[in-house]
Amino acid sequence: MTEFPTRNRSYTGPVTDTRNWDGFELRPGDVVLSTPPKCGTTWSQAIIMMLILGGAPRDLPAWRQSHWLEFRLGDPQEAKTKLEAQNHRRCIKSHAPLDGIPFHPEVTYITVSRHPLDVFFSMQRHVENMRYDILDHLYPPEPGTALQRFLTREASAAGTDDLSLASILYHYRSFTAWAHLPNIHFFHYADLSRDLRGQAGRYAQALGIKASDRLLDEIASSASFSAMKQTTRALQPAVPRGAFVEEHKFFDSATSEKWKGRLSDAELKAYRSRIAAYATPSEIAYLESAQRAVPVTAR
Repeated sequence: MTEFPTRNRSYTGPVTDTRNWDGFELRPGDVVLSTPPKCGTTWSQAIIMMLILGGAPRDLPAWRQSHWLEFRLGDPQEAKTKLEAQNHRRCIKSHAPLDGIPFHPEVTYITVSRHPLDVFFSMQRHVENMRYDILDHLYPPEPGTALQRFLTREASAAGTDDLSLASILYHYRSFTAWAHLPNIHFFHYADLSRDLRGQAGRYAQALGIKASDRLLDEIASSASFSAMKQTTRALQPAVPRGAFVEEHKFFDSATSEKWKGRLSDAELKAYRSRIAAYATPSEIAYLESAQRAVPVTAR
């Protein structure tokens, strides 16, 4: 008999509450997209929804049709109502580790990784652009202090709201422990940056969708970071005041290796020492560059 993951933990932090999954019914064919923050979540939502819908919707950006049940600052019932009203395949956003998410063998699970230091610098910009100060204690304005907290903060019941190296690795391993299952798929931010069209084809394969060349071309154009940023900039005057000072700055730069030239030798040494204490060389090679296959961790 095949063994499956079980939802055996709840994660509650300043932004996330996985108890919002309670009472929500997954449907066969649904897609659950779970990544740590700043690892290409919105990018992947756009790709997945364009594949499901057969192109870019006219009335609303594609990623806005994928909803986040766990968002603690929103109304979970509103997200549930919107998802339940969708008649097409649904894409549910998550930042929780796999052990905090309901598992269904006929649902597709996708996770995306990114170099941890790129996550750190993107998160620093993200927190600076937030209207709320709920994450300022984790990412203070002084980069050196913020990095030290990122490196040393342990994983906790807050899950990826810890916004730390440890929480990124815990999330990653929660999926690699089940990498042998055919409905769990791994992607990497660096690959999205290098070859968006090719990765859109990989997403299509994971979803079992036969995507035409025209659709892949449209995704490569409409789901590029610059296009999504421009769409958000154009919509900003028409949307309600949200969580960010400037909504389009939610999309930072879509670049990798942000950390080069910005960290001292001592800071790089501290990072390398810390990640080596947490992860194996093969795990580090995948997380930092996606140049090796996903290593399966023992359960």
